[in-house]
Amino acid sequence: MPIAIGVGAIALLAPPRIARRDTRLLDAALAVSAVAIATQLIPLSASLRLAIAPSSIAYERIVRLSPAAASAAPGPITVNRAATWFALLAVAVLFALFWSARTAFRRGGVRTTIRGIAVMGAVLAPLGAIQHAIAPHRFYGLWISHIPNALVYTPFMNRNDFASWLIMAIPLITGYSIAHIQSRRRSGLPFDPEAAFDDRTLALGIALIAMTAGVLAAMSRSALIGSGAALVVFVLLARGRMSRRRLIWLVASAMAVVAAAAVYAANVAALATRVSGAMSEGVGGRVAIWRQTWPMVRDFWPVGSGVGTYQQVMVLYQTITPRLFYISHADNEYLQVLAEGGALVAAPAAIAVMALAALTIRRLDADRTALFWMRAGAACGMVAVAVQNFFEMTLRVPANGVLFAILAAIAVHEGHGDTARQSPRATM
Repeated sequence: MPIAIGVGAIALLAPPRIARRDTRLLDAALAVSAVAIATQLIPLSASLRLAIAPSSIAYERIVRLSPAAASAAPGPITVNRAATWFALLAVAVLFALFWSARTAFRRGGVRTTIRGIAVMGAVLAPLGAIQHAIAPHRFYGLWISHIPNALVYTPFMNRNDFASWLIMAIPLITGYSIAHIQSRRRSGLPFDPEAAFDDRTLALGIALIAMTAGVLAAMSRSALIGSGAALVVFVLLARGRMSRRRLIWLVASAMAVVAAAAVYAANVAALATRVSGAMSEGVGGRVAIWRQTWPMVRDFWPVGSGVGTYQQVMVLYQTITPRLFYISHADNEYLQVLAEGGALVAAPAAIAVMALAALTIRRLDADRTALFWMRAGAACGMVAVAVQNFFEMTLRVPANGVLFAILAAIAVHEGHGDTARQSPRATM
């Protein structure tokens, strides 16, 4: 609710401009995705429900004491109205944030926003790592989580959610750092390190080291994989804007940040052990969950079970003894969207993802200003979390969803007057 109130205030200050010529497909796909979730809440007659969502009725026959009553009862597609209402609210808030931020960034504010994210990251990373080391079951070292076995990284519930926020922010701040250094270069003169590396550059470097240390301290294997993918994409994007020598310096700087962060990341041996067990423990366990989820996808594929209902429906599909362990999520965002939303939600969502990627590429290709590096950082942050979510469900955490919406807005917003007046030189 606080996020919804904040987004409402942003929308009043920067009313969204939706369905402009170059964003029409993306905005339409997002709107249709929200409508598809709302469709799962529409009350249907018993006969229509049986025709459209027979698996929802089959589920109710099992969980209710009266199978006949479940067959004859009218109702919506979703098997849990409250969960799907909550999901619809969250999606609407995040879409509104994306549209409003995209509109606001046309007038400026990208740099200020990134500086704010850098400050938050510099505070968040050590706070989460230190709290976890001192009191791993207590938020801020004081409050016990409602999940008894949760290993908290304040203010996140677990290591993967904590690292997810960081791996989205790190490429964004990296891009801003490059843009800032570039802005201090004097055209026609040799590169002057003393002029380029000012107090702000130093502060950004400290923030990057702290945040990278936070990722290493979290020991999230999925976050490390996502970070690696982001680094590869960033280098590929930079190839067209940097000389070879500068590109080598970029990679060397990234390695130096990782090395400096590793000094503060505590147990490097434990991290190495977790990474070495990625295939046997991490991937192996997730493949088992994916295999058990697929029958649910197959049964509910046309219209889904209702967004937000995976956990309660999966109890009937898992082969692991329910009394000992239950599967709360699919450990794959894309697979869970198929299970909960079916083709009804997954199809427009897939179109939205492809439209966002295509528009981001067009914006990057057309931008010849220093803003290119911030767009590239935002794009790589989205790549990092998209790869991570092949193995996790971190984008459903509100803080991560908010940051992703901001990254998307930075990547695809139209240039503003201040940007247009900058030097067109973008080669380092």
